[in-house]
Amino acid sequence: MLGISADGSDALCEFGEELGLPYDLASDESGKVRKLYDVQRRFGLGTSRFTYVVDPAGFIRSVYHNELLVGSHVQNALRTLEGLRNGKA
Repeated sequence: MLGISADGSDALCEFGEELGLPYDLASDESGKVRKLYDVQRRFGLGTSRFTYVVDPAGFIRSVYHNELLVGSHVQNALRTLEGLRNGKA
């Protein structure tokens, strides 16, 4: 699992340590990765929140986008991962 943010490496390291995140965070200050995944600024108010579930072969299995219900990203991604584990996705 990997989280990618426009924030700098130092800020991400501090954020990850503060929250005790069980996954790595990567900085995309240049915006190259966000552009590849079409995660661009919306209405000039910051970067949109997307969650991608990518299988071991590199195929995108699910994409979730919801600016208001950020917690739903976790629930939806876990459902997809469970389906992959059970051979249903």
